[in-house]
Amino acid sequence: VADRLDVAERLAEGRVAIERTQAYVQACQTMGYEHPDLTSHPSQIRDWFDSEDGLDLRVLDRDCALLRAAGAAALEGLRIQQDQVAGLVAAWMGAGSDAAVAFLQRHCDAANMVATEVRAAAQRCESLRDNLWYLLDSKVGAAIAIDDRSQAQRSAWLAAAAVVTAGAGERSTAEQVVRGQVMPYVDNDIRNDWLAAMRSSTAAFGTAYDMVNDRMAAAPAAYFEMPTDLGPGFQLPQSSPGLPPQPLAAATAPAAVLAGPGPRAGSQRPRCGSDARRAAALGPRASALGPGRRPGRCGPASGCRRTRRFGWCNRRSGRAQRPGRPHRRCTGWSAGFGDRRARRFVGARRSDRSRPVRRG
Repeated sequence: VADRLDVAERLAEGRVAIERTQAYVQACQTMGYEHPDLTSHPSQIRDWFDSEDGLDLRVLDRDCALLRAAGAAALEGLRIQQDQVAGLVAAWMGAGSDAAVAFLQRHCDAANMVATEVRAAAQRCESLRDNLWYLLDSKVGAAIAIDDRSQAQRSAWLAAAAVVTAGAGERSTAEQVVRGQVMPYVDNDIRNDWLAAMRSSTAAFGTAYDMVNDRMAAAPAAYFEMPTDLGPGFQLPQSSPGLPPQPLAAATAPAAVLAGPGPRAGSQRPRCGSDARRAAALGPRASALGPGRRPGRCGPASGCRRTRRFGWCNRRSGRAQRPGRPHRRCTGWSAGFGDRRARRFVGARRSDRSRPVRRG
């Protein structure tokens, strides 16, 4: 007799009966008998019986012991935590004590839930272990019991089945035995009782697994809180005051694109020929003139009154020129007429200077 929870040994005890049943079914199939659950392939009877081959209930038994130990350790930790809460209540009073005790009590409740679920898991695994062993033992017992029904005719049936399957020897006599005695046994006892026992065993194994899995999945999740607000009036520590934020430094632009300040009251009028004023007056136009082109020395923003009034200046380096003669590089004049026309007009004016002046 196999030891309890020894699956391999218990299956081995029923495998002899399964081999005889397989021989009967195979001989009947040779004579023309067919059944989808018995004759689909040559080893279908063995497959029905060996569906739990490889199951190790002793490993499951060790898991149950480990879960039991884990549940006991969780209960011991819960007891220690409850003692600490009681000591805190005795040593501390006030609003802070109430908040801390309530927080720790919630921890105790979560720990109690964990310990309870671990113990319940151990019980479920133990129940699964016992149910699986019972189902396996019942299946093997049913296979042996059904095979024992033909114990009186076993020798003659096995010999006839071997002859029919091999196709040698006294085939006519063997065929009569198989057709008249073995085939009715297969069609009644094996097709009905034996096959029903195998089907119910397979379904019961699946139900046992599903029941435990469903109970495990339905267990509520336990959460351990993290300390945040510990009571009324509690405030988080403020960060140390730092230096006020410094304003970002303004982007430094090239001197050619920065406009200079206008003239202040009482200050000397700026010189029209100043290079800084000249660049400030043009602004972005200084880069638009291109290489090799120098801007005029006077501009609209240079502070020159003539430039502001007429749009061009006839002064050069602060010295008065003849009236009506524009500066050849005057910003306002060039902006009004264009570089090419300005050079052409200035050249014409130069030619006029070379002509003799009539007096009188």
